[in-house]
Amino acid sequence: MKKFWTTLVVASAVAGFLSAPARAVENLTLKVVKVDSEETAGEDGKGANAVDGNPETIWHTQWQDANPACPHEIVIQFEPACKIKGLTYLPRQGETDNGMIKDYEIYVSADGKDFGQPVKSGAFEHSHDKQFALFEAKQCGFIKLVAKSEVNDQAWTSAAEIGVVQEGEKVAAKPSLKVVKADSEETAGEDGHASNAVDGKAETFWHTQWQDASPACPHEIIMELNPPGSIKGFTYLPRQDGENGRIKDFEFYVSADGKDFGAPVAKGTWENNTDKKTVTFDAKACGFIKLKALSEVNGEAWTSAAEIGIVPAE
Repeated sequence: MKKFWTTLVVASAVAGFLSAPARAVENLTLKVVKVDSEETAGEDGKGANAVDGNPETIWHTQWQDANPACPHEIVIQFEPACKIKGLTYLPRQGETDNGMIKDYEIYVSADGKDFGQPVKSGAFEHSHDKQFALFEAKQCGFIKLVAKSEVNDQAWTSAAEIGVVQEGEKVAAKPSLKVVKADSEETAGEDGHASNAVDGKAETFWHTQWQDASPACPHEIIMELNPPGSIKGFTYLPRQDGENGRIKDFEFYVSADGKDFGAPVAKGTWENNTDKKTVTFDAKACGFIKLKALSEVNGEAWTSAAEIGIVPAE
């Protein structure tokens, strides 16, 4: 029997299916049943580490001898099967960000074979904080997380802990922001992608187009809140390395559906400096926010932003 068990484990590992310790969480037992890649030579990066309850251990895709590229996936079984409404992702802790997931898709299944279409897609923050990806509650027994990209566009994927959120479970989730629209961005002369405004890094920034064309103000950027919630303000961190594009006059809007924004909930003028700006207003429930830059500090055509955030209502 012992010899048979050893053979079974080896065969399963080759096929991508794991025989791993299970972990009981929130009345559920979580067990990793499949990963497409894991590092076991250069470090302990086994897929099972993603559900072992220890944030100091990690699942890490292979990096010694080979570096298979994204996408990477991990499939987790939970027992008993139940209705779940989300997935939690705790990135690796410590100083390094190797393998932190950026763009993702989430799938659920009753039998671990038919996963159908994703129930959620999005992008995680570039942060060590625990993050939540919520969706309409689904009855299932398996969940699959597909890491489509890494925060620094590397080949790896890593995770300290992955969990599920059951229907009816209260979630104290820190809202994340995803850019869904910007009227202009510079992608040829520099990395001025609008997504840089919510990537958690002060050294990157959104910048409207300046090579080949310089469309004039006003400029606007629209972001989705996940999960939707009540906010009482927002923050704006200007680019830290120069004045070009720093916003002077602004308006700020909120929306439930990302289409009807109505009248601005805040407007004003900012000083020309690198300080983080915080604007507050009466709490508003919303799923989308829009920042409109009416003018630039030197009267130029551009708009830039290192980071844009929200102030959750108490």
